[in-house]
Amino acid sequence: MENLISVENLIEQAKKRGIDFGKGDPYNRLRYYTKIGWMPHMFRKKDSVGNIRGHYPLWAVERLIAIEELKSKGSSNDEIYKSLQIKNRFQDFKNAVMTTEGRNQLITYLSIILLVLILSNELGIVTLGKNKAELGTIDSSLPKQIMDSGTAFVPKNQRKIYIETKLIKSNSKVYVTFNQEYLPAVRYWVSEIKDYDGFVVELDTPVFNNSEFSWWITN
Repeated sequence: MENLISVENLIEQAKKRGIDFGKGDPYNRLRYYTKIGWMPHMFRKKDSVGNIRGHYPLWAVERLIAIEELKSKGSSNDEIYKSLQIKNRFQDFKNAVMTTEGRNQLITYLSIILLVLILSNELGIVTLGKNKAELGTIDSSLPKQIMDSGTAFVPKNQRKIYIETKLIKSNSKVYVTFNQEYLPAVRYWVSEIKDYDGFVVELDTPVFNNSEFSWWITN
């Protein structure tokens, strides 16, 4: 169950944060906000000495402050309601993730999405290995003149490697295609080119195993 705060402590915390309840009864204001759906429902539970007292979720402190700040800026009730609806959706998601079951479900969903993306990339359904430079396999639109080419590999537990070649220039086009799996990475690119010296092939995360790739340069 989520953490709770007593009504008395909630009001005290709000006052410390600069909320002015005026001459009215703060309890009546809280009941009104709860009735119109701006505040979450109040729970009744025993306090440390056995008395039954009203309690709100701990995050209700920030909610109350947000309401009062919106009112002080002259926001209409409709504007406040719309703003709180957005906060409610975020809070519902946060509460779900905070539970053990919610965290496990989130990890499962993210793992499935990552697996689908990797498989889709390998099958050519989507292309995740191209960006920042023209990377990938040769096609008919590429220039026919290859200035230099070779093979290399990204070492295990590394995410980048420097390829030396004296034939490269800053305006050269570098093409890379991996001949082996490069899991768990999903993207790769040429991150740096040094005139007449070489270039860097970089992945978005270190690879599990040595991953061989072919490269070639055109003018």
